[in-house]
Amino acid sequence: MNFSYTSHNISFKKGFTLIELMIVIAIVAILATIAIPSYQNYTKKAAISELLQAAAPYRSEVELCVYNQDAVKNCSGGQHGIQANTTTAKGKYVKSVSVASGVITVTGNGSVSDVSYTLTASGSAKEGVTWTANCGSNTELFPSGFCSTSTNTSTSN
Repeated sequence: MNFSYTSHNISFKKGFTLIELMIVIAIVAILATIAIPSYQNYTKKAAISELLQAAAPYRSEVELCVYNQDAVKNCSGGQHGIQANTTTAKGKYVKSVSVASGVITVTGNGSVSDVSYTLTASGSAKEGVTWTANCGSNTELFPSGFCSTSTNTSTSN
């Protein structure tokens, strides 16, 4: 008995084929076209929170001014206990905050440079102060119910 051993050279291909790589690239491209606009909108909404916070101290000061002066028209930046208008970048996303006759205007900076909103005070010491927000054409970026609504934040008994 004669046994002979023959060696067969078996080769295994390692790696991916061109079509597999093209499929992966196509999937990544489709996901990127969906994700990037959603992410940009999300980052703008996050920046809006800084704009909303920028008006908070001015809002309190205008309310105190209305109670002390009994008129909204006397409440402007730098007068009657209201801090002076800020015209230089106050934060990463806030360009300016100003108050004129009880109207607070906040303007965005950086990625939200096209965004601004106003808070308009109305009322008196006896009636309380009511605020109306105007967000212009960017209402979808602000929290729901914030824009173009009146909120009675302080009343007198």
